[in-house]
Amino acid sequence: MDSLIAANTKFCFDLFQEIIKDDCHKNIFFCPLSLSAALGMVRLGARSDSAHQIDQVLHFDEFSQNESKEPDPYLKSNTQALVDSSLEVQKETTGSLTLQTESSGDECALLSCCFGQLLSKLDRIKVDYTLSIANRLYGEQEYPICPEYLDGVIKFYHTTIESVDFWRDTEKSRQEINFWVESQSQGKIKEVFSKDALTNATVLVLVNAVYFKAKWEKYFDCENTVDASFSLNENEKKTVKMMNQKDLFRIGFIEELKAQILEMRYIKGELSMFILLPSCSADNVKGLEELERNITYEKLVAWSSSENMSEERVAVSLPQFALEDSYDLNSILQDMGITDIFDETKADLTGISRSPNLYLSKVVHKTFVEVNENGTQVAAASGAVGMEKGTPSWVTFNANHPFLFFIRHNKTQTILFYGRVCSP
Repeated sequence: MDSLIAANTKFCFDLFQEIIKDDCHKNIFFCPLSLSAALGMVRLGARSDSAHQIDQVLHFDEFSQNESKEPDPYLKSNTQALVDSSLEVQKETTGSLTLQTESSGDECALLSCCFGQLLSKLDRIKVDYTLSIANRLYGEQEYPICPEYLDGVIKFYHTTIESVDFWRDTEKSRQEINFWVESQSQGKIKEVFSKDALTNATVLVLVNAVYFKAKWEKYFDCENTVDASFSLNENEKKTVKMMNQKDLFRIGFIEELKAQILEMRYIKGELSMFILLPSCSADNVKGLEELERNITYEKLVAWSSSENMSEERVAVSLPQFALEDSYDLNSILQDMGITDIFDETKADLTGISRSPNLYLSKVVHKTFVEVNENGTQVAAASGAVGMEKGTPSWVTFNANHPFLFFIRHNKTQTILFYGRVCSP
């Protein structure tokens, strides 16, 4: 599973770089895991160049066969079953198989099984957190779905593909999709598709919406929240609600970039928010841009490791913020190299439907997160930590200027969310 997590993280940084091309000063928030899973679901039914492009952009082509050297019985049996059904579909479609195709089928099946395992691990934490990942494909009902594909999507990606009538009743289809997303996100995410976003020419859309809320392991006391100044850039400032607390936290310093990294755990410690804060300077934007340019999967692993981070007494100041973001990913993914699946004349999604004319009309990603003290209710009587007299000075972590953050599932080292706060 390590290869899958590395691939997902690399895609996360690639996608972030693509998003910030348009605006280097806006708030960013997205869920790389759910997007990787959603596109993995499309990959399951993609063939030829359509499949290869997804593999390259999402780093699935780096997915290691070492995962299957000693697979557990669940992984081994399910992988083989998925390979068999996938190859059977290809035999019916093309009439022949090559050795390369069989190898590709093995890798895609193994990828889907690993996604299934990873998503199952995340499902088990939902008792303590609100984590709603709404992934679903909606296809025009005139395109019958391959039963083998439907089985694979349900089994490994924990979702399904729904048939709707885009052609005859576009508005009803739009409302149905929006209602499903709103219900999956506890009413937080509305209107994924606005009026006129879909037409009667739409044949397949991929909807990806994520909502997250959790309680801090060490909560902020509302009485310590004050109005404070937040530097937007060299010349502009704004007043924000700044939360404050002093406690033991894991913190580290990234020498090469003069930046701090702080870990704040959520309740029970299964998830953590990591905040990457450039040093305060005359132009805080340049420090953030340098951090963004230099971040890689390998560096992030090193920066957040126990070798770089240690538990210290830290005085934390963190602004309240709520981020809601929406991305129409068609153009972004095309700029990254996934082009064929959006082109009616080139798309090969014959693993989804036998129809040669099926192509992806839209990919939409919408997210919502809120960070405040109220999301960290007094669930434990450990608000204050008794300190002996003569306590050493506190390490200061003051997020009063733009920063990056990510939320990680600690056991698997999976980045669930990645974002940038330029203006809380």
